[in-house]
Amino acid sequence: MLLSFCELFAQNKGLTFVQLCNNYILTPNNSAINVTNNFTIEFWIQPSKTETWAVILQEGKCSNSSSSYNVAINVDSTLSFTFNCNGNCNYANSYKCSTKIYPGVCLHVAISYSTTGVKFYFNGILQPGQYTTGSYCGNLKNSSEPLQIGVYKFLNESLGAYFDGLIDELRIWGKVLTPSEIISNYQDTLIGNETELRLYYKFDTPQNGTGMTITNYATATGSALNGLTYSTNSTSPFTSNSCFVYTGIPENYSSSKDFSVYPNPTFGKITVTGKSINKIEINNLLGENIYTLLSQKNSNEIDLSNFQKGIYFVKIYEGGKFHIEKIVTQ
Repeated sequence: MLLSFCELFAQNKGLTFVQLCNNYILTPNNSAINVTNNFTIEFWIQPSKTETWAVILQEGKCSNSSSSYNVAINVDSTLSFTFNCNGNCNYANSYKCSTKIYPGVCLHVAISYSTTGVKFYFNGILQPGQYTTGSYCGNLKNSSEPLQIGVYKFLNESLGAYFDGLIDELRIWGKVLTPSEIISNYQDTLIGNETELRLYYKFDTPQNGTGMTITNYATATGSALNGLTYSTNSTSPFTSNSCFVYTGIPENYSSSKDFSVYPNPTFGKITVTGKSINKIEINNLLGENIYTLLSQKNSNEIDLSNFQKGIYFVKIYEGGKFHIEKIVTQ
């Protein structure tokens, strides 16, 4: 079977928000996503602007001391995770990621909260950061408010700090994902039945405007956590092509048991072994070939120390067959 490399990639959809349309999503209050400790939040964003305070997620609100957490873009183009254990916004804790984000740049963000503190990952890589106020405080406030996406509710109950840009693949986990779990799955679609997956919005159903249902694909919670869009404009938020493509690999075009690529992840060299290897290619995420080795050996060592950190695909040829292995350089 012949299969071109470009067929390994599939375009997906995301949801674009326009700030001036005051558009956002409400997810019903549910104990499954009222995460208070040992959890991970993941999403893709492509912000249209960054030098303004805009909220991506908010659980709880300042009034009635029901604040739990929010994820926001700061005026200095950084991201912050602000959280509260007693619900009082006057005593909030905040952890700021030091790495700046930029308008129009497609970025996967993963945020974990546990006894080891707050951690930010960009495109699977741990980022530096620091607490700007407070510190890890234990269990967050268990809020009975709906989860708000793309907006912030202030003390006086007014709405603002609307997000401007694209959001995709929003996932909330009731566990702390390991670095290898984050980097292995952040560019792939999920089945929905993964352990401790509490909320999963793919944003892949064509829709626009207010009153549209956002389907929850996490099988543990299902339609009970379907969201609903709100807007002052009939055209926003709207479904659009996402800023990234899925990189899941089709199975069984050649048996993986005949080949081995290790170590993975790698900090330098990898070894590729097989029964009768003819050629090895390494491609980047765009499908561009960046390395080729014509080989007649069953074991080949390849130095990747000059490669940029990220995900690559090793394509191993054996006669008329081939096998593709996804690898990560760190």
